[in-house]
Amino acid sequence: MQGKVVMMATIDIADGGVRVRFSSWERLAVWRDEVVVPSSAIKAVELVEEPVRRTRGGRAGVLISGVLKVGYWGLGTGTRQLVSARRGVPGLRIEIDRAVAGLPFDEVLVSAPNAADLVGVLV
Repeated sequence: MQGKVVMMATIDIADGGVRVRFSSWERLAVWRDEVVVPSSAIKAVELVEEPVRRTRGGRAGVLISGVLKVGYWGLGTGTRQLVSARRGVPGLRIEIDRAVAGLPFDEVLVSAPNAADLVGVLV
């Protein structure tokens, strides 16, 4: 019997930063294959037990209320978030210096089953 495959973003820590690679369907909502945040641009890292609840403001992306959020959040709030969050999967919140990173958002919020381990490496 085959297990259920959930296609979601993956996070790698290497090459002096954090790389988030999006699944093929997520790419449609975030308009990119991956994002690389250089370690020099990371201001804070946090383990988030319920990342679906940590988004705020307007959005451009996919929303299944209380279950899934993928895209850009924070429109109109002054803090833009790149999000790939799922219910029941802890997340990693990375606050970034937008100017140093050269990216159009202030936070990356991504669900990852190994989020606690990743936070331990990045802190």
